[in-house]
Amino acid sequence: MRAERVIVSRTDHIGDVVLTLPMVGILRQHYPLLEILFLGRSYTRAAVECCEHVDRFLAWDEVAGSAMSTQAAFLRDQGADVIIHVYPQREIAAAARMGRIANRVGTSHRAFHLWNCNRWVNFTRRKSDLHESQLNVKLLRPLGIRSVPMLTEVPELYGLTKVKPLGLELARLLSKSKLNLILHPTTSGNAKAWSLENYSRLIDSLPAERYEIFVTGTDRDREAIGDRLPFAKTNVTSLIGKMSLSDLLAFISEADALVCASTGPVHIAAALDKCAIGIYSPRGIARPGRYGPVGRSAHALVFDPNCEKCLAGADCDCLQEIPLSAIHEILDPLADDIIRSRRAREG
Repeated sequence: MRAERVIVSRTDHIGDVVLTLPMVGILRQHYPLLEILFLGRSYTRAAVECCEHVDRFLAWDEVAGSAMSTQAAFLRDQGADVIIHVYPQREIAAAARMGRIANRVGTSHRAFHLWNCNRWVNFTRRKSDLHESQLNVKLLRPLGIRSVPMLTEVPELYGLTKVKPLGLELARLLSKSKLNLILHPTTSGNAKAWSLENYSRLIDSLPAERYEIFVTGTDRDREAIGDRLPFAKTNVTSLIGKMSLSDLLAFISEADALVCASTGPVHIAAALDKCAIGIYSPRGIARPGRYGPVGRSAHALVFDPNCEKCLAGADCDCLQEIPLSAIHEILDPLADDIIRSRRAREG
């Protein structure tokens, strides 16, 4: 199949979108002149537009819920000859068929793809041992790309090289002598979260003379977090509800490390080559092997990879038992290196 313009459709969450960018990077490697459009939700735009492999972002929100004819016209007017349904959505698949996009790629494991697509890839995500960033690449088979990258190759494929400069007001918050650590305690219900009590204990265990700590989250997280974290400490700053996604990307790119559960910021940090520490459960598709952060300095911590309750699919909070020492084992040597390096530069 030959193509000049491709739409990559991924209209779910930020973490999933970030894990789709390596697939886009491979597509760019194989077809340097290909025009690549990314169809997503508006709130993920800032992340996608940081990717050097994407030529243009399309906001599905503009037509979602509209008449099928409107949706079909929206897709048809992009002039694409291929659409790849990375995240299967019935209405997008139907609109692409009605919009007469010539080549419509989707997994054969969705019944509505059998009617709306004409290029099917036979694989299952649920039972695969591959990581999400690898599974996405399988959808490139109709374009002649059959090789799946090793996880060690994925960090080179994100292409997040177009992060905007950090604004002066936020830049002034970052320490020039300590490790700048971001804690993102919430997950918007998309994954199990480490408790606020654990984050509070972690903050108390990090010496103020070595760590500058920033707590991030959306405006909706403000009430959930409240005063349950030690914001009165001199080395702790709340940025909850104070940054756009674009600001968050820029702030992560200038910070040194991030700790959070299986949610978007941990994947952003990994893609930006920062120390990304994810707090994970070994349960089902949420396990690190499927959705862990992938980067040169990425870590996915679990309490017990063989937890019987998790492996049986039962509800389990074993991730709350992950000890602070596991995080310190990663952060403390990094802090030593960063502090030593910054002191050397100063004098």
